[in-house]
Amino acid sequence: MKRSLKTLLAFTALVAVVAAGSVSYACFMRSPQPVQVWLDHITINITDQVATKTYDCTFKNPNPRAVVGGTCYMELEPGAQIDNMSVLVDGKEMKAEILDVEKAKQVFTDIIKNGGSPALLEYFGNQLIQTQVPRIAPNGTVKVKLTYTTVLKKRGDLIRLQMLNTNPKALMQPLKSASVTVNINSKEPIKNIYSPTHAINIVEKEGWDVAVEWKQENYMPKHPFVLYYQTTPEQVGASIVAHRELDEDGSFMMMLSPTIGQGAGKLTEADILPKDVVFCIDTSGSMLKDGKMEQARGALKYCVESLRDGDRFNIVDFSTVARHFQEEGLVQVDDASRAKALRYVAKLHARGGTAINDALELSLKHLGEDSDRLKMIVFATDGLPTIGERDPEAILKTVAKHNTEDVRIFVFGEGFDVNTKLLDFLALEHRGEADYILPEENIQQKISRFFDRVGSPVMTNLKITFDGVEVKDVYPPSIPDVFRGEQVILYGRYTGHGEKTVKVTGTVAGETKTFEYKLTFPELSEDDKSSFVPRLWAGKKVDYLLNELRKSSPGDMNEELVDEVTYLAKRYGIITPYTSYLMADDLAAGGPAGNTSGGGVAGFGFGGRSSFMKRFDALQTPAASAGEKARQVNAAKETSD
Repeated sequence: MKRSLKTLLAFTALVAVVAAGSVSYACFMRSPQPVQVWLDHITINITDQVATKTYDCTFKNPNPRAVVGGTCYMELEPGAQIDNMSVLVDGKEMKAEILDVEKAKQVFTDIIKNGGSPALLEYFGNQLIQTQVPRIAPNGTVKVKLTYTTVLKKRGDLIRLQMLNTNPKALMQPLKSASVTVNINSKEPIKNIYSPTHAINIVEKEGWDVAVEWKQENYMPKHPFVLYYQTTPEQVGASIVAHRELDEDGSFMMMLSPTIGQGAGKLTEADILPKDVVFCIDTSGSMLKDGKMEQARGALKYCVESLRDGDRFNIVDFSTVARHFQEEGLVQVDDASRAKALRYVAKLHARGGTAINDALELSLKHLGEDSDRLKMIVFATDGLPTIGERDPEAILKTVAKHNTEDVRIFVFGEGFDVNTKLLDFLALEHRGEADYILPEENIQQKISRFFDRVGSPVMTNLKITFDGVEVKDVYPPSIPDVFRGEQVILYGRYTGHGEKTVKVTGTVAGETKTFEYKLTFPELSEDDKSSFVPRLWAGKKVDYLLNELRKSSPGDMNEELVDEVTYLAKRYGIITPYTSYLMADDLAAGGPAGNTSGGGVAGFGFGGRSSFMKRFDALQTPAASAGEKARQVNAAKETSD
């Protein structure tokens, strides 16, 4: 038994090799003593479809004695054509041998015979690169670096990359650090960069059209890193990833995006639509704390300076009363109006109460009737309504009544003393977004980064029709606008199959345009590469249903919606307060969930959840977002009240 465990530890597996449309690839060490995978850093440089891949894999010897005579194996994707390959061990180039499929199969067979994990057999069948690792010092590390060039495959206009593959059946330990960097140059415009598995950053990097980055310390691999990107000459690119099981409706993820990056087809100022914007900023007395007022002035200064000629704007600042920069309507952006607005911003100071209702009414009043322009309010507050109308539901009704021009409302809650339900629904019901700034975060930086995103609309008022295929349960129900550097992602279900025409209509460059795309909806998926799509769709539907339930009071929940949430959560493995509470009941009662009365779902109204549920949720979401933290604290305060 000890020998088997020791041998198993010696065959630590993780991803090291990747290709478009690939399955599972592995890098592992075969050695006399157990060796850990310590660091895994991957860089892929892509020019058109030619990729130079570099894998830096560091192994650690946790033993008090040196490991001598190890062999490192790196698996190659099927049909890979290798060029300019080199393998370095601690900076010294080592002789490497490419094992064909038969030899690779024998390697894995030998591992199993010697007590290794049978799960490793799932990797066999592809070529292996084999190189010797002569020695790893006691408690030391050795770095293995593989570099080679190959050509990526393209399906339609989509390229799919998969890396950091793991086998959940193999014994794994956290990596000290892991990272993926993908640098892309393309003759065709790049659209729709998306990872369904990891939170990527799209950054500018000199010499590259687009760079994608991800990194994490103390990383426990649970699933592969998957990245999609599209290249197409279309002004707005559309792509689809769909999955369908036998005798079931299919699920799809549709992505819309203008050109991303600085390469071919890059957007110019002429592609950016003019906008009308009102900055609605809290200047109540609580903004004096922690330098918040100074940061808010800095954020507002940045936003005003970022406005383009052709935009129109106004500023509403509110405390006990709501005030405005321009008494009537909006101001046309030019050098003089910017300078005047910046002088106004510099004089803002914190005092008084928080008249949220009056401020929002005044902001909407300034956004007049002009249906051809995108209208938005950027609303930021650090407190609860304390002046005038204080009931959150009444404020929501007032805003809905006065928003007759389809104004988008983007909301920032600063700190924990905010009503998250009020702010969430201001954004949700008015086609905007809600974000939260934690006490330790910088208001100026967060709002400035946000305005960099939404300050450049490219396509607005979107409508999508599907010809020849029936779609349903599409989320989000209201299609967001398309901004420069951003993409819109829709999730839905479908019946029918084959290559179908999808029409996207919206306002582009000041006129209404319709784009047609030929997209394929499979009758039956051939593999599991897109099997993540049904769960993503279910997650979006659950989010929608939970928001619908939040509109209800705790004692007046729609049981049909609760049942639907519970069904989807159990089928697709999604944690929700309902399924969490059912699990808590199971633990307490030793059987099926019983009565959930007594505050089990109070978190969906203005009240909070039980203390047990808060602890349970904390265990389930250790890295909660700023919004979730704000909502949890908000719910806890309401419960204590």
